[in-house]
Amino acid sequence: MDAIATILDALSKLAWPILVAVILWKLYPSIRGIIDSRGFTVKVGEMEVTVQEASDQLRTQVEDLQEKVSGLRLQVEGAQAATGLTLAAEPREPEPKPIKRVLWVDDNPENNAFEIAKLRDDDLQVVQATSTDEAMGILLSGRLEVDAIISDMGRREQGKNQPEAGLTLIQEARGADIQAPIFIYASPRAVARYRDEIREAGGSGATASPIELFELIRTHGGTGSP
Repeated sequence: MDAIATILDALSKLAWPILVAVILWKLYPSIRGIIDSRGFTVKVGEMEVTVQEASDQLRTQVEDLQEKVSGLRLQVEGAQAATGLTLAAEPREPEPKPIKRVLWVDDNPENNAFEIAKLRDDDLQVVQATSTDEAMGILLSGRLEVDAIISDMGRREQGKNQPEAGLTLIQEARGADIQAPIFIYASPRAVARYRDEIREAGGSGATASPIELFELIRTHGGTGSP
């Protein structure tokens, strides 16, 4: 009897997971339809909006904040120049080449969805690659003229973690005489750790801030926005 009780007890523990699995399997077409229609809703204050609507509104607000910060920075720079706070007039450099096409290298491109959407809204073309080899293939193929390169620092490439993949990309690009500015967009820890090495390797800047990233792009060619 003890053995039978043990078996029944084990079966009862399995019953609920099996039942849930069957229900989910039966409901899968409906669930998939909701997902495809982006029909999920979230509560915002007293209103319910779809996930897509919330995402669109958040993106708009983030872009507005980014533009406001960029505008304030320009005002501060202008005020410093007007009041003579700049130390000395520097030689005027040639106007940078306009940035129209960006190569973005990241093995998790979904992490940069908002930033890429912002660049495309500013009429920049964004080409994506997930590894150093793929990026170099694009750069050396001659099929596309790339005006700037954005890369993360650590990537998983060829089945291995490469914590200095961004540095490797800079070194290979400069070794191939690719002159486009290269920006590292990574975690604050990675930026602090590798900032000097990025500069020494020929990188054009490193940041963990999306606002600073857009500023770097603006100062190296511009996006058409403030």
